Amino acid sequence: MVAGCSAPSLKLGLGMVANMSGGNASPDGDGKTQADVTACAVTLDSNGRIVGVAWDVMQCKASVTTAGAVTVADSIQSKKELKEGYNMKGASAIGKEWYEQADAMEAFVFGKTAEELYGIAVDESYKPTDADLLAGVTVSIGGYKTAAVKAVDNAK
Repeated sequence: MVAGCSAPSLKLGLGMVANMSGGNASPDGDGKTQADVTACAVTLDSNGRIVGVAWDVMQCKASVTTAGAVTVADSIQSKKELKEGYNMKGASAIGKEWYEQADAMEAFVFGKTAEELYGIAVDESYKPTDADLLAGVTVSIGGYKTAAVKAVDNAK
């Protein structure tokens, strides 16, 4: 540390939210289940502004046969780890992969207060409505906002 300078007062928080989906096995096919775990880490400065933020999502999938056998993947990568392998670019209206949209979301909230983060407007599908944010993010951000709110609330 430089003489006469004090360390900045930073707070770090982590928040997670899980969503489950799936369907029962039928005589014609396997049932499926999926847990999406969205995690957010935030760093807040002494004024409560976001000076660091990162989101990622783990999608844990399993299938269940009519006989009750469960099959899960041997290894799971997060959406950021998958990069192009997540294969969302072709379905994206803006031609962006998931990690690119997460990067855009992170850049958008940098420097904002927690209140500004909470106030990001979304439509009924939890997709952003702000024109600047929509230029880089077209995915549903409801889980991202919820995880971020938890991260801010947990910041110490």
